[in-house]
Amino acid sequence: MSDIETGTSYFGVQDPEHAATDLNRFREVGLNAVLHTFSERDRAFYRETMADIVTASNDRGLTTYVNPWGVGGVFGGEEFSRFVARNPNSRQMLNTGERVPAACFNDPAFRKFMREWTRDAARLGADVLFWDEPHWHNVHWYGDDHSDDVWCCRCDHCRERYRARYDEPMPVTETDRVSTVRERSMVEFLDEMMAVSHEEGAENAVCLLPSQSADHGTRDWAQVAESEYLDVLATDPYWAHAQDADAGEYVARFGERLVTVADDHDLRNQLWIQGFGLEGESATDDVRTATRTALDLADSVFMWGYDGCRTISEIACEEPMAVWSAYLDELP
Repeated sequence: MSDIETGTSYFGVQDPEHAATDLNRFREVGLNAVLHTFSERDRAFYRETMADIVTASNDRGLTTYVNPWGVGGVFGGEEFSRFVARNPNSRQMLNTGERVPAACFNDPAFRKFMREWTRDAARLGADVLFWDEPHWHNVHWYGDDHSDDVWCCRCDHCRERYRARYDEPMPVTETDRVSTVRERSMVEFLDEMMAVSHEEGAENAVCLLPSQSADHGTRDWAQVAESEYLDVLATDPYWAHAQDADAGEYVARFGERLVTVADDHDLRNQLWIQGFGLEGESATDDVRTATRTALDLADSVFMWGYDGCRTISEIACEEPMAVWSAYLDELP
């Protein structure tokens, strides 16, 4: 228990002096790791600033993770993508023929952009690049009125990949073969980026959504775990997103699956605790239960995000500091 890694995500601060104050209190409460978000906006306007903040984290003995916050619209995060705005032909295409606000994993321009992002992120001084919730765009996540059988991506690049694999046109209906091509495309994309990260001297962590759907990444986590460039396999079983889910049971279910796959591939494992969007009397009890459950299973436990996400009003917990304290109280 004493060797476990404990951390939090940290975001929205581009002032190194302010960040230093927060980093100090993270160390004072016993955290030994921190994840810094590195959005497209950060890369364009705050690159040296972010390097200073990562250096400050390293100077305090914190293991530093850096993630592509909302980059390309295909990773998790409350950020918009300038790449998508500037490259409309690189966007994913629904099987209806409509473009959506997310880049395609198979688009050559996006892959080039992401190789450059990866080099810049690693050169901030990151110990680990954290590939957060890679996923195909799902219109149903946004209250869209499309029918249930709408999916991405069926752009020219995806159809070419499908034909190369199966020697037939890509159907409009999502078949098992379509799901397989979508999964393999995402896995190959991650492998390419993780190879670049490895060349730059950073480790890699991939956080998979707690799902067995090709929409959410991959049905078989082993496909990602098999990469020679992966060091940490993670998942984020955020119970409040699952209807009527018990916090402890939900974390245990996906945590046990995570540990099995990670152990089978000689990887470290990491579980994330929900620290956003929680409300009601059970919020702090749920956080305590989830954290204890994760500590019993994982090599590394993080919360998303610091201070119960109080600075992001749209997703802040009802009592953000109570949620944050509940997490910290359970840590070793």
